[in-house]
Amino acid sequence: MKNLFLKLSAALLSIALIMMAAKAKSENILSTTIVGKGQPMILIHGMSCSADVWNEVTEHYKNDYEIHLVTLKGFGNKESVESEHFLKEVRDELIDYVKTNQLKNTILMGHSMGGFLSLWAASEEPNLFAKIISVDGIPYFPAIQMPGLTPERAQNMAQQMQANMKNVSEDAFAQQQKMIIAGMIATPDKREQVVEMGINSNRTVTTQAYGEMYTTDIRSEMSKVKTPVLVLGAWAAYEQYGSTKQAVESNYEAQCKDIENVKVAVADEAYHFIFYDEPKWFFNQVDSFLASK
Repeated sequence: MKNLFLKLSAALLSIALIMMAAKAKSENILSTTIVGKGQPMILIHGMSCSADVWNEVTEHYKNDYEIHLVTLKGFGNKESVESEHFLKEVRDELIDYVKTNQLKNTILMGHSMGGFLSLWAASEEPNLFAKIISVDGIPYFPAIQMPGLTPERAQNMAQQMQANMKNVSEDAFAQQQKMIIAGMIATPDKREQVVEMGINSNRTVTTQAYGEMYTTDIRSEMSKVKTPVLVLGAWAAYEQYGSTKQAVESNYEAQCKDIENVKVAVADEAYHFIFYDEPKWFFNQVDSFLASK
């Protein structure tokens, strides 16, 4: 009777574990679409965007690389996510994705928030990736415009920003998106699709992600990164505020100074979406980096 009870308990425990695993899998934040064949290349979109921002990049590399296009719940879609630490969970899921699928010699490229996540993943798993490409993504975003920002001030700013994003009406939010994207994309005919991605995102999810971006500083983690890193920056959108290319370049280099093997390059005319505004320069930089030893 005792043995029967133990066997029944073990069976019930196994079923519970299977159900928990299935639930965890269904609640994953990250999903992927795979295009092409070759060396794995993971592409992670930025804030309030979808994987469609990578269409031109995918077209450029799909004949030589196996492109893994990441989509996050709540970004470019209305799916909801319950997470206490959204960005950290995305980082961990990204690492698990590479390990679970046994991807080897993997290139990781991210834009903006995706670039930040790429650097964070590389610091957490220094030997997992072959190369990292961060497109206008750095270890601590607020320090681009406010180098001396304190954690307390950053927290207050994040809370105020989150409150504004949550409380604004749908129409006002759409207008905000148009204004914001106009300052992020210099090429007019590329703006509308990104505005729509933002409008179609889950505002609760993106609001949380924005807040975490403002309060997560990974500069101290960069010494752990052993993977070769390319950081592409943009400065032209800051010119109206008195900034210079040299100042932005110095800021990026300072944030990445502890990375063992890093190249920082700043575009001349592009805004935040560098691959839209200066595609030739962008591909020249990335192609050269990928070809380097």
